[in-house]
Amino acid sequence: MMSGSDPTPPSSDNPEVEYATPTSEYLRHRLQTMDPSHFEEFVADVWGELGWKTRTVGEPGDRGIDVIATDGDGKQLIQAKRYGPDTTVGSPEVQQYASLRLQEDGVDDVVIVTTGTFSQQATSLAPELDVTLVDGETLLEMLDELEAYEVFVEHFDDIHVVGDEPGRGETTRTEKGVIGWLREWLGW
Repeated sequence: MMSGSDPTPPSSDNPEVEYATPTSEYLRHRLQTMDPSHFEEFVADVWGELGWKTRTVGEPGDRGIDVIATDGDGKQLIQAKRYGPDTTVGSPEVQQYASLRLQEDGVDDVVIVTTGTFSQQATSLAPELDVTLVDGETLLEMLDELEAYEVFVEHFDDIHVVGDEPGRGETTRTEKGVIGWLREWLGW
């Protein structure tokens, strides 16, 4: 169980601390207010939970690549867009980031992860450009499905996992690898 309403963990002085599971709205708000570079690290950690080796790149001169994820011979370039609650990623950004695959050798997929949403045009265009889109709601669903609560604990001081340590959810990977599984999971 995750907690977010009381940042004080139980102690011998106060063993009766009551914990509440934070809502997805609370968690999404926390992601939307993160420092953008910390959000890039958060996304790298999520992909680590999916079984990828990750490296954050986001620095001046990164050419739009925030995270590089590898899994054996597979390689993904990830653009992490930490946006506020009413921000939508449109088709121009999808077109722009689709070209990231030209900047590195052996790229299997380009992924755009945002705390916001994607416009209908972006959602329609992405499959044509072979770009995977992960909006804020889907990102939270992925973490819940993976039971990767410790990713929040690592990035937010006021969120704690209490009780027995949750196990990681088992991910079913198809012959297509994690990207195939992710696309099936996203309904593509």
